[in-house]
Amino acid sequence: MILGFGAFANFFFYQAFLTGIYNYRNHELINMRRIPFVFKVLLSSSISGYMVYKLYNDQLYDEDLYKTALKYRHEFDQDYVNF
Repeated sequence: MILGFGAFANFFFYQAFLTGIYNYRNHELINMRRIPFVFKVLLSSSISGYMVYKLYNDQLYDEDLYKTALKYRHEFDQDYVNF
């Protein structure tokens, strides 16, 4: 699901900011037609990759789930020593 979000974000970030919509804007900060395609794809992939990485890390450690896991760990893990 996170990989799908990353592909979706990458595609739409590229389309929204890096293609250069000249029908609606007369002036852009950077002329996107002059930047090579490879650099634009690398930029959009790095931004969406960073978003996916942050989303994964935020879901990886949830304080409430960690407290619950520690509370009942002694029932399921015989090697766990509770200090």
